[in-house]
Amino acid sequence: AATTVNIGTGAAVVKTISIGGTGANVIAIGNTQTAGSVAIGTAMTTGTVSIGGTGLQTGTISIAPGTGAQTVNIATGGTGIKTVNIGTGAIDNVITIGTATAAASLSLLAGTGNMTADSAGTLLLDAAGVLEINSSAGVIGIGNDAVAQNINIGTGAAARTITIGNASSTTSVVLNVGT
Repeated sequence: AATTVNIGTGAAVVKTISIGGTGANVIAIGNTQTAGSVAIGTAMTTGTVSIGGTGLQTGTISIAPGTGAQTVNIATGGTGIKTVNIGTGAIDNVITIGTATAAASLSLLAGTGNMTADSAGTLLLDAAGVLEINSSAGVIGIGNDAVAQNINIGTGAAARTITIGNASSTTSVVLNVGT
């Protein structure tokens, strides 16, 4: 029969509700459901929802680890600006997004607020297929920072045809050199 279980409801006063206490407890919420939903913090207008908490020293937090088709939505609401931080702690984080398996794909999208890829180490872009860099509304700059570093084009030990410019009507190639 349909049942409603309320814990800590009632007057709008601060309540501390602990489930599980100390020890190696296994706490399951909705673990044998075949349909339905589990909602955490859905009616909150302010506050924090923590999964794992600051006390978790080692372990794994899994979201949608099942084998069926699943969708995971993070900060998808249509109103209110969201800030999504992943791995921003001041430690040597290893962050993997996506997989190179079969037809897997990854899309990074940005509106007019720009997109930045910055690295204090090495940044590599490599593709087994076509790799293109284009702009429909601005100049494409390569090596345009005021930093004295060489720019190599086609220097890999392989037979290459290097094409600069094209034969379309008013196209020009400008070479500038110093002394």
